[in-house]
Amino acid sequence: MKTEKAIQVLRDYNLWRRGNEEMEQPDPREMGEAIDSVLVAIQKAEAELDKERKEGEEQARLLGMGSEREAKLIAERDLWRAEAQRWREQALDLEAQIETVIKRLQWRQDNLDRGIKELKSGY
Repeated sequence: MKTEKAIQVLRDYNLWRRGNEEMEQPDPREMGEAIDSVLVAIQKAEAELDKERKEGEEQARLLGMGSEREAKLIAERDLWRAEAQRWREQALDLEAQIETVIKRLQWRQDNLDRGIKELKSGY
């Protein structure tokens, strides 16, 4: 028996049971079939609800994991960005030190060249 038909049979039975004198007594076999059909429909609905609840919980868990993973990745990215910035600053500092050393070497080379010229001109 289809669920809609079973529900109607049960409604009609309830009306008869409450004293609707215009109705005939429902067939007990039809009542049994209606009860069985409704119980099967309820069990299916409960199973489906349980399945949907479990899927919802799994989705929530996965979304939570995704959020945690995303937060972890963002934190790691920020750490790497900070590390890259530190390396940039060190590179700029080293570049400035190298330029200073090059200027000193050029100054010394100029002094050596001048000294050599003076020595050659004194001979």
